[in-house]
Amino acid sequence: GSLNNYYVIILTPTEWQYEWYEAFIKIIGKEEIIFSDYETNGGKKEYSRVGGCYYTAKMAVLDSLFKEKKQAGLLVLREAYEGYVPLGVFNVRENMKEAMKKSYKEFETLKDAMLYCGSKLKIPVKKYVKQGTLLNEMLHTKQTTLDQYFK
Repeated sequence: GSLNNYYVIILTPTEWQYEWYEAFIKIIGKEEIIFSDYETNGGKKEYSRVGGCYYTAKMAVLDSLFKEKKQAGLLVLREAYEGYVPLGVFNVRENMKEAMKKSYKEFETLKDAMLYCGSKLKIPVKKYVKQGTLLNEMLHTKQTTLDQYFK
């Protein structure tokens, strides 16, 4: 984390789709507020309701994927903690760039990845799932495997 922010980046083995979560924890009082927005591989039709951080995170990760000649789906969960000061999109951009340079963990399933993330985040993962759209769909849609075609 950086400057009272913590970020989780999850790349999924799917075509492009993206969901951004922004959680504010005890910034003003004792609140926990989660905002989210998403797009599918068709892109967005209107400006993101969560603002510029949505785009700066997306571009930083897409830049990294482009350099690696890879495609993936993207989930970003950001928690801002007590003492957080809004410093603009540069903070998100630089944190995303740095995160994409680091080593990563691989998981067999999205559920396993989310269980791991739950151990790193202060807000329970189920609250993110409830707030979001893509993450909720991905966790509740049965994944098709090749084995199913050979039964």
